[in-house]
Amino acid sequence: MLKTPVYIYILFFASLLSSSAQIPEPDWNKQSGIRGCDFYTDILEDANKGYTVCGAVKIKGNSFDFELIRFTENGDTLWTKTIGTEKKEIPKRLTQLTDKSYVLMGSCTEGETQSCLLLKLDENGNEIWKKELSAEYTSVEDIISLSDNHFALAGSKSETPNDPKIWMATLDENGEFIMEKLFMTDMTGCARSIKEIPNGDFALAAQISEAGKNNCDIIAIRISPLGQAKWFSWIKTPDQKVWPACICCSPDSALMIVGWNGKCLNDINSADPIFDYDLVLNKINSSGEILWTKSVDREGSEGGNALTIRPDGTFIIAGIKATSFIGKIGPWLLNIDPDGNELNEKLLRLRFNNDHASRIINSSDGGFVVIGPGMQEEENTRSDGWIVKFRAL
Repeated sequence: MLKTPVYIYILFFASLLSSSAQIPEPDWNKQSGIRGCDFYTDILEDANKGYTVCGAVKIKGNSFDFELIRFTENGDTLWTKTIGTEKKEIPKRLTQLTDKSYVLMGSCTEGETQSCLLLKLDENGNEIWKKELSAEYTSVEDIISLSDNHFALAGSKSETPNDPKIWMATLDENGEFIMEKLFMTDMTGCARSIKEIPNGDFALAAQISEAGKNNCDIIAIRISPLGQAKWFSWIKTPDQKVWPACICCSPDSALMIVGWNGKCLNDINSADPIFDYDLVLNKINSSGEILWTKSVDREGSEGGNALTIRPDGTFIIAGIKATSFIGKIGPWLLNIDPDGNELNEKLLRLRFNNDHASRIINSSDGGFVVIGPGMQEEENTRSDGWIVKFRAL
């Protein structure tokens, strides 16, 4: 009797998994085409159908205004709202509350002073209220909607410029604080991403380091609805600069974190450390145990900005690939299985320098939507916001 080696079966089933988890082709794509510089930073599938995107448009010099754009399910523009003040505004994140209103979160700068700006808009993009958090909130990085038209913020809070602390808060429909908390106050840190877990807890992914150090680590924190930390999961990376960009709940009740890992090529404590950046992935179980940490380290630099869980249980990461020696540069999608193994990838068209796939969300028809280029430098003279809708397999 002929015996087939076990490894042949393993390879066979691995190939089936890989072939069944292809990244589909786009249904449609749109580019703003605005003369000058604009960019998109966040997207949601709107409760009124279609998609809503937040971004910024340059108005004069290096000054930007917020921009909110509503697209139909087919990518046609329904309306665009430009919202500005006398200050310079940079958008970061967008959420939609249970009454279908929006809360747009970003920063506003006047001279050397930067603060967080919150804008609440009705479902047609008309302003309901505007609030500027005090300058002691040195960074607000993420926002999520909660029940009862409430929402949560995550970032850092500091009384001194160079010693931020990991911070989160919940606010009511009028933008008034319900609860705010600081974590690991003996360290310097900033929460980069927040999610609400199905049982009502919160999960934070934060960057953390000793004050004045160039190296930093990732820390995940599980927090009760009342703001009490249930556990801390510290992912240490000595002599490296590592930070999360997105935290996501996986079907097995674990947490997935995607971000950037900077490996120092010279002395990390020097005045000018040089880093080679790679995409970093972490999986943590519901008790805070680190299950695995993986890095995508190829020729050049790679990075992950966001991830989403697909209906087949795999993940798609949105980021950037810069494999400069062989010309593979541009917005990048990477498909991985629940154990972090690479299945396939897709390089999107590079439109201009620093063009990232900055956010990715699932769509209700089984597909997904990606936007870019993400936040751009003030000195950029040319960039376009873009959106690509991928069909379901």
